[in-house]
Amino acid sequence: MIPFFLRLFILMPLLVYFSGCKQTHGQKVDEFYTEKGEWDSARIPFIKPYEAIIFNRSDGWGMNLIEDSMLADIKEGTVDKEFILIHTGKTLMLGVEVNESWWIISPSHKIEKGFTDHQQYLTYLKKVGFKNEPKLHNMNTIANYYEDHDTMDWSALN
Repeated sequence: MIPFFLRLFILMPLLVYFSGCKQTHGQKVDEFYTEKGEWDSARIPFIKPYEAIIFNRSDGWGMNLIEDSMLADIKEGTVDKEFILIHTGKTLMLGVEVNESWWIISPSHKIEKGFTDHQQYLTYLKKVGFKNEPKLHNMNTIANYYEDHDTMDWSALN
């Protein structure tokens, strides 16, 4: 009888400690996916290390890229099948200002591909395995969802 109480006495603090950790499906969540931003900015995590950041409404949402420099004026986006899909207004593409662009980004496939032609974007989506064009969500919709939840669940937006 004493060994049972001794084991319970040792295990109870461990159970209390681990039940307090933020977890999803038994795994600890990376802070990248839970941080909301600083006092002067907001952020939305896509797939690590990619995140959209906004400092003020007039500048809109932006995203740093690894291969190119930065996307500006992000209008819509989503995450689907390990791919980040983005639609922008005016932004720079390879140092040239464009009025509109679509982006396919995948850290695991080392892809950062931008298009100024929607049809070329759709063709490339098929090349990487998409049968149909995924729905992109307005950045305000995404931001409102993330503000109300601990992490982004992209499938919940569909």
